This record gives sequence, structure tokens and C-alpha cells, in this order.
Amino acid sequence: MSHPILERHIARRSLRPLYLCFGEEDFLIHRALKRLEAALTDRVGEAPLKVVREAQEIELPEFLAEARAATLWGPGQLLVLRRVEHYPAEAWKAVGDYLDHPASRSWIVLLGETLKVKDLGKNPVWARLQREEAALGFYRLKEGELYQWLNQEAQSLGKALTPAAAQRLVEMAGNSLAELSQELEKLALFAGEERTLTPALVARSASHSRNYSIFALVEALGDPGAHKRLAALDNLLDLGEVPPKILGMLAWQLRRLIRVKEAAPGVGLAQWNVKKLAQQATRFSEAALRSHLVLLHQADLHLKTSTGNPRLWLEWALLKMGPG
Repeated sequence: MSHPILERHIARRSLRPLYLCFGEEDFLIHRALKRLEAALTDRVGEAPLKVVREAQEIELPEFLAEARAATLWGPGQLLVLRRVEHYPAEAWKAVGDYLDHPASRSWIVLLGETLKVKDLGKNPVWARLQREEAALGFYRLKEGELYQWLNQEAQSLGKALTPAAAQRLVEMAGNSLAELSQELEKLALFAGEERTLTPALVARSASHSRNYSIFALVEALGDPGAHKRLAALDNLLDLGEVPPKILGMLAWQLRRLIRVKEAAPGVGLAQWNVKKLAQQATRFSEAALRSHLVLLHQADLHLKTSTGNPRLWLEWALLKMGPG
């Protein structure tokens, strides 16, 4: 699935001539673009000419004029314009005029990654696109939504994903849909004829992957000694993982543990996830977790400003981290 509104338009053969795609989830936007391109290819039997432009290199009226330049033969064209939220409000009048008389063999997608649904009412053209079901929002999924999304993805691959296996995948890959999708596809291939994807299969298929090694590093935070943390770090760096991602995954896990320690544990977390996090959280005080986050922030600053070996700053942070 790409976006429910777009899927409905494709099923009913009622594609809009112009879509505004907004929101920060690039993976879902990219998937929707691929789905639209595939639908247009199925419709005319040949892939449309695809053109991708940036807002800073072309004015809106000029871009829309390119849509009217499509020939009378061939598969037509799919025109994509990125970062359209940077155009001034008056520039959008050209889009309104285009919507009144759209080109018959062109389909346009305007991408506004930083736009939010509350912004749509601030511009009459955006509001019109919303009314006409041509404004599609793509947002970061909350943790509970990640598991639902993974279940749907697994079903599309002909597999059934157990809750514990979904949890393990999220723990390994974080909340990046691109990485979760990649890990799930590898898991499905590894499973072969086995229909049910279990935590054991996740561990076996990912034991030599970067994401699994990050998971091992996160798990080692609860050990009193630094040996496992440093060994997991060495493995990650040997696999070619970049230090900023290592810091990001560690910070993500610490924030989850803090949420469990706070007054409303489990809010936004799957129930099968809460128990394990709660067990790990007992090894830390909330003050220690927040102190560890400060350490990661300091290490990140050193990575960005220092010319020294990044490994040393990661080791420095990990040596100071642990239960307490």
C-alpha cells in the first residue's frame, strides 16, 4: 500500500491531474510515487516520461508550462517538483489556474516535505487540493503504528509476523521504514517456505547484519561491565556502520526507557514491548538515563567538531554508560 486515497483513485481509474504530497516520511512518499508511476504504466502500457525538479531551480508557472508541453502521442509525462512549500503564497495562483484547465497527458506531483495538515487551510490552493482529495499526508509512524505497518508489509510478502518478531525488528532497525522494509524482505527470503516469521528467525537471519549488531549494543547497555558494549561497537564499526547512526540508535533506546520510567508507562508503546522495556529500565535510574543522553549529545558534538578518531569518542561515551 502507498496511500489509501491514492490507492482508491487507482482502483477507480480516477487519478487527479495534480497531487500535493506533504509530510516528513520520505519512504512513504517515495513508495507513493513509484505506485503512481506503475499505475500510469499499466494504464497506457508504457512508462511515462518522468521529470524531477527542485523548487529553487524553477518557478511554478514555468514548471506548469512544461506539463502542457506533452506530445499527443507516447505515454505522457509524470512531473515531480520538490520543496514546493518554499514558494510564496502568490505563486500558488498559477496552480489554481492549472487545476481549472489541466493538461490531458501530464500528471504532476508537488512535494512539500515540511508542510503539515494544519498548514493546508492557510493557502486557498492547498485547501482546494485537500477538498478534492489531492493533498496526501505522509507522517512518521508512532511506535504502535510501526507494528501494524510491519504486519501489513509481512502480509504483502505472504508471511505472518508474530508480535514478538515485529518487536525484535523494530528494536534492531529503529523507526526507519526504509530499513524496516529492507530487514523484513531479507527475513521473508530467509524464511523460505516457512509462513510464520518468529523472533528466532529474526535472530538467525540478522545475526551478521549491522542492525542486529546495533541491537546487541543497545542490549549491552544494561550490563554492568563495558566489555559487551565495546565488543558490539567494534563489530558495528567493522561492518561499516557510521558513528552518527550508532549514537542515534542509542539515544532512541534511552528515550524509550525514560518514557517507561515516567508516570505514564506504555503510552504509545505496544503492550508486549512494555514488559521488556520495563525490565531493562529497572537497571537504571531516570537521572542516569538522562545523564547518558547528555553523554551521547556531547559525543555527537565531538564527532561533528573534532578531527580525532570517531571511535575514541564512541568508546568514551560507552565506557561511562551502563546501569545505575
